[in-house]
Amino acid sequence: MQHQRVLSDISRIEPTDLAAGLATPAGRRWLRRFVLPALPSPQASLLAAALLAYRDDFLRWRRDRSTWVVIDRIDREALLANAVWLAGSNAALALWVRLQQEGTATLVTVATRVLREGTAVAREVALTLLLADPNREIRLPARIERGLLTIALADPDDTVRGLAVATAAQRAPDLLLSHWYRWVQDRSQRARRAVWQLALRSDPHAREHAIALVSSEAVPVSIRSDALWALAQAMTTDEIAPILAVAVVHPDRELAEAAAEILWTQHRHPLPARAALESPHRPVRRIGEQLLDPRRGSPAAGGARPGMPSPFGLS
Repeated sequence: MQHQRVLSDISRIEPTDLAAGLATPAGRRWLRRFVLPALPSPQASLLAAALLAYRDDFLRWRRDRSTWVVIDRIDREALLANAVWLAGSNAALALWVRLQQEGTATLVTVATRVLREGTAVAREVALTLLLADPNREIRLPARIERGLLTIALADPDDTVRGLAVATAAQRAPDLLLSHWYRWVQDRSQRARRAVWQLALRSDPHAREHAIALVSSEAVPVSIRSDALWALAQAMTTDEIAPILAVAVVHPDRELAEAAAEILWTQHRHPLPARAALESPHRPVRRIGEQLLDPRRGSPAAGGARPGMPSPFGLS
């Protein structure tokens, strides 16, 4: 095999062979897998820098762990210079492992840069690998985790911020509780629901705030729907039934269907089931019909026996 001859005497690689290898994805993969690991440090750093220039090889969706060798062999200066975009690459984990070897201070400096300057993908991946993943390989001191979470909680991207909030709710809830009412009105549904779960356990007034949000026509429907979802977790069926009865007939379809889904999946009761029959939205009326049908309805909602179809796909 050609690569075996190359590895037997790496110094004999011709510049034209290297150029040919760099010219194609398959050639670069061959260089990463067989040539780069065997080179002494100075030559390895130069080849790694050349391979790093082909950023398409490092796209996150390319499942190719040979790019990790580039992270391992490149010199420190080049690594730090490229760290922000590498944090969103298919070699992101290798990057953080290498930076951990460089020292916690270096890792934190780079992580801060990524969370402030990286793409949304890089920020999300960094947050996952360093903080959110319960099986993460890299463990940071609690004070450092809090500092990075504080940065991520201000992220402009809904997905990244939602991940940060969900992580903070588990590991640093005090970062959220002092302003939880603001968080349950965040644009990110993941953030809203994570904080509702936290608030309902921690604040005796959380239920009252949720009822107020559900009832307010000035609040966006998505926020009202999640407040209704929160109440469904905290209230008994008898307690939430009057609220659902009002919501299923709401003119906004999103809110009415959110209430109908809660009625179907969690809190079957005759009052909202009968109200659903008067909903302006056909899918909601069908749920009421199904729950109250004497042949196939739900006893809990006034029908004869539990319904079986999916709530919005009834036959």
